[in-house]
Order: sequence, then structure tokens, then C-alpha cells
Amino acid sequence: MSRFVAILLAIFSLLPITVTAETPALSPPADSKTGTTPAAADYLKPVQTFDVPSVASGLFGLMKCDGEGNLYLAIPHDRTEEIHKLNAEGERLLLVPDTDPQVKLDARGSFTVGRNGELYEIAFPHDITRQVLVYKSDGKYKSAIKLQVGFEWLPSALAVFPSGDLLISGLRWRGNDKPRSPFTGIFSPDGTLVKEVKLEDDDALWEMAANGDSRVVPPWNRWGNLAVSSSEMETAADGNIYLMRWTSPAIFYAISPAGEVVRRFTVDPGDSFLSPSQMHISGKRIAVLFFQRESKEERMMVVDLEGREVGAYSGIRAAGKTNPGMLLFACYAADPERFTFISPKEDDKLQLLIAQPH
Repeated sequence: MSRFVAILLAIFSLLPITVTAETPALSPPADSKTGTTPAAADYLKPVQTFDVPSVASGLFGLMKCDGEGNLYLAIPHDRTEEIHKLNAEGERLLLVPDTDPQVKLDARGSFTVGRNGELYEIAFPHDITRQVLVYKSDGKYKSAIKLQVGFEWLPSALAVFPSGDLLISGLRWRGNDKPRSPFTGIFSPDGTLVKEVKLEDDDALWEMAANGDSRVVPPWNRWGNLAVSSSEMETAADGNIYLMRWTSPAIFYAISPAGEVVRRFTVDPGDSFLSPSQMHISGKRIAVLFFQRESKEERMMVVDLEGREVGAYSGIRAAGKTNPGMLLFACYAADPERFTFISPKEDDKLQLLIAQPH
């Protein structure tokens, strides 16, 4: 299952929760009536489209961009995934192999792009070890980093500090018939665990999973925790990594290279029925897309690195007609502000749609 499909399935399984000072806010159920009416928001307008002839329309997974505006798109292939690198005009620049030449893989997970163009991808070999595969900027395999933690776990999100250290978050196995607990750690480039990072809301999220709360426990895994396993993270211009928990409002932690949480804030879409879908960082801004399945409502929130709101957009509008179309949010650039979305075409191909604020 691709990570993006997993996120969509997670959106379908939400139930209501009473928000307290000790409990993070999560979205109500997808089949509930619409919640509070959001405040007025602006719209984005399409300014350019580019065909992507190398990729057929269909299922695909995680989407990431590098500092040059290139898009990395994970495509399911032969029970695993391969990653296509496209430039800003939709032309394929390279293809990261779907298998590693030295390791037999059962699955591939989330990936991130370092500042030098190297690609880091979580990998699950045919044993209990967890690894990060590293590919050079030309797409060729470079190395495999064995994550040395001393216990069984399921990593799900990663990002790279400028030093080359990795921040990885996931769920730790606690034994049979027990809910997995959140774990976040900093790893050196050789895979050594440098420091475990304790996050303020993790105990509350674990308690929800321990109580079998279906807002965080997915129907396909009663010991899982969607708030953690659907987290996303990216490295910002200030050198910190920003980790987003899958809650509504979305909880953010700014984590320094030393493993300190320098900031915690939330991004509120103005409607508790909207759940975070994807987030991207550019410069000193973070763009977070929220989505509600039943109403098909979408809202793009843009905040600065302190969590202060910069903009809010309710969809894409052209010639007076609103077409939300923001669900496949691929890239974000802060200066000038541009949003890139993936849009399926009638000829079973894809196109990139570039939109800007009205």
C-alpha cells in the first residue's frame, strides 16, 4: 500500500473526540455532518500546466520536492515502488531503481531529499532490521544505513539535518497484544542512535491507541497509531526539522540538530472536520493541505516557522468557477509563492498544475 493511499484510508476512519488540555485534537468522523463554518479564505488561480508523459494516471505514493523545484514521485511497481524525479516542467530527469542491488526488500517506505540532491528512503529488508537506503543525486545506489536501535520498530517518516544526521519517527513494538508506542530519534550517518527525542503529545497519543480509540487505531491494524504513522516532516531553512503529527488541528514540532524541541505549535484550518493531508516547506513558510472526504472540502493553510498564519486558500478558481483540485499537493515555493498540484488527464496521463494566490 502506498503511503498516500494509507493517508486517504486514515481520513476515512476518524471519530469524534473531546479536546482537553492533555489530549491532542483530532478530526471528527468523515461521515459526520459538516462542522463549524471556516472563516473566509482566498482562492488560488491556475497559471501554468505541464504534461507528464512518462507517468500514467493511477495510484502513486509520497511526493517530495527539492530546493530547485524538482518533484520526486513514488510509483507502485512490482510489489514495491520506484521513484521518478521530474523537473518543474514535468520532464523525467531520472528513475531511482525499485530494488536495491545488495538487499532483498519486502517494502519501501517514506523518503526525503537532502540538500545535495541525495535521496534517503526507509527500507524494510526481509528480516527485522530497518534501514535507510541512500541514492546519489544521479539516482544511483550509494549505501544502506542500518538503524541501530536495539528493538523492533516501524519507522514511517524521516528528514535530514544539514549535518547529515537523520531524524526518524515511527512506532516501537512493545510486545504481543500491546499498542505500539511513538518513537522519534536522531541517527548519525552510520545509523547509530544519537538521541531519542521526547515529544509533548506522544503519551496522550499512546493512551488513545492503548484504549483502542478508532480515531488513531486503523481498522487494518489494531496495534497501530495513525497520528504517528501518518506523520510528515521536512527540513526548513533555519536548519530545524519540522515534524507534523496527523491530528486536527495539526501539531507541529520544530526540532533542532541537537534534538531539542525549540517550538511546538498547531495549524488550525478553522474547521475540525478537516484533516491534514500533506505538508511542504519552502524558505520560512509551511504549506499544509487539509481535506474532508464527505464534503470534498479542501483548505490550504500557509504559516511561518513560528506557526503564525500567512494565508488560507479554499480551492483553485478560474474564470469564476471553483474547482478544489488541491488533493494531490506536490510542491510549494514561497518566493514567489507557487503551489504545484498533480492533475490526472483524460488520456490516462498526468499533468502538473501550477497555481498562485489571486
